[in-house]
Amino acid sequence: MNNRHRAGYILLEVVLAVVIVAVGLGVLMDCLGRCLAAARSIQTYSVAEMLLANKSGEFRIERANDLLDQEGLFEEYPGFTWRRWFEPTETQGLWRQILTVSWEERGQTVTDSLVEYRYLPRKQR
Repeated sequence: MNNRHRAGYILLEVVLAVVIVAVGLGVLMDCLGRCLAAARSIQTYSVAEMLLANKSGEFRIERANDLLDQEGLFEEYPGFTWRRWFEPTETQGLWRQILTVSWEERGQTVTDSLVEYRYLPRKQR
């Protein structure tokens, strides 16, 4: 009887150890999933920042005389869209240019914006 009683304790200890390991693995898998989601989000924000910088440079250098509010898609980056519009300031000829990049992330639209001030004396209010 003494051996049988000991075997029962050993089985109980093994079952308890398996439960503890299973719970620990579940927690680790959840943490890993959250880390991967955060890494994807950071990567997406990095792409959005690059697209904002490129589009801003395009409007300042290549299309400096382009004074219209516009929007469009990034052909090389599906899922990302951009929009540019102007708001007048109190100073004559000085305009606030707002450039946004938008994308879908986890079912929600996310937007990153860049605000620049441009002197455009020919633009009408």
